[in-house]
Amino acid sequence: METHVCRSILLLLIFIYFLYILGKLLNVPTKEQNDHEREKIPVELFVMSRCPDAVACEEVMADVVKEVNDISTFKTNYIATLNSSATYGATCKHGDLECNGNIQELCFQEVNSNQLTFFNYLMCIHRSFDRIGSHEWAKQCSEEVGQDYDPIDKCVNSDTGLNLFIKSVQKSKANQANVSCTIFIDGHKRCIRDGGDWYDCPDGNSDKDFVKSIKNAYKK
Repeated sequence: METHVCRSILLLLIFIYFLYILGKLLNVPTKEQNDHEREKIPVELFVMSRCPDAVACEEVMADVVKEVNDISTFKTNYIATLNSSATYGATCKHGDLECNGNIQELCFQEVNSNQLTFFNYLMCIHRSFDRIGSHEWAKQCSEEVGQDYDPIDKCVNSDTGLNLFIKSVQKSKANQANVSCTIFIDGHKRCIRDGGDWYDCPDGNSDKDFVKSIKNAYKK
């Protein structure tokens, strides 16, 4: 009788241990789960909204973001000179209309976090360079990409928009990004586009080159 009881207890303990091991095996994270949990790679563009080099740079990045949307975050910051007496708290190289365009783009990103939609908005804005920064053109492009412009306009014409702009200018200064367009990938300066030329781009300046850099950073 005692032998039978001991055997039953032993079998029960073995069964419990088996279930424990099985649970461990079933809970091993897959490669896909590990990839999903990794932090996305930050990509930052330091630009001026009415700068031709920024337009060229953003058009390349519009193709890049399509390829690496799931593993990266894209953000634009703006280059200007802080000036407390200026209309927008900073002096923009291409005038106040550019400052307003910068704020419009910052507010779009604040209201809509979908970076694919944001780049679609930029591509629309670029279709009429002379109108970058105008209320009517920003509204039209926002609506074309399916974003109601009212919350963006509210942001643009409030302290929220101004604060976003000043913080953005401060970040550009902190990163010593003085040239539009300067590209940072994963916190490191990756490439510059200025005067119609690309330079300081040791790993290339095509969309495929930038995609490769982002994917390599993600694998680390």
